[in-house]
Amino acid sequence: MSARGNRLAVVLRVRRIQEELRQADLARALATAAAAEREARAAQQRYAASAGAPDPRVAAAFRAARAQAGARALHVARTGATYELAVGDTERARAVLTEARTRTSGLERLVDRAREDAHRELLAADQREVDESASRDGGASL
Repeated sequence: MSARGNRLAVVLRVRRIQEELRQADLARALATAAAAEREARAAQQRYAASAGAPDPRVAAAFRAARAQAGARALHVARTGATYELAVGDTERARAVLTEARTRTSGLERLVDRAREDAHRELLAADQREVDESASRDGGASL
């Protein structure tokens, strides 16, 4: 392959490494989103399970139950927000991976074209050699 083809092959190797890194980023983002979703669901279930009405006759118990319910509701809101952020990170990672794949595939086509050009050059050189050899041999027998 030509020097240009060799340079393209090196760049392609780098692009493939970058693509693999983006795939790893997406896998981490998906795992984080899944964990955040599990935590948000668990928080929601804990909140729903504790949503009983406290005894309003005992003020201290009522205030404590309301404070606990408020804390659980806040936890549900926070875990929901964390999950939404994780989903956003996943979508960004997916977009970056798509871009990396696009860049890699374009470069793969260039490398393939360079290989084909180098192969055609070799075939043309071989054909010229055969033609020259045939003309020398044909001229000698006359």
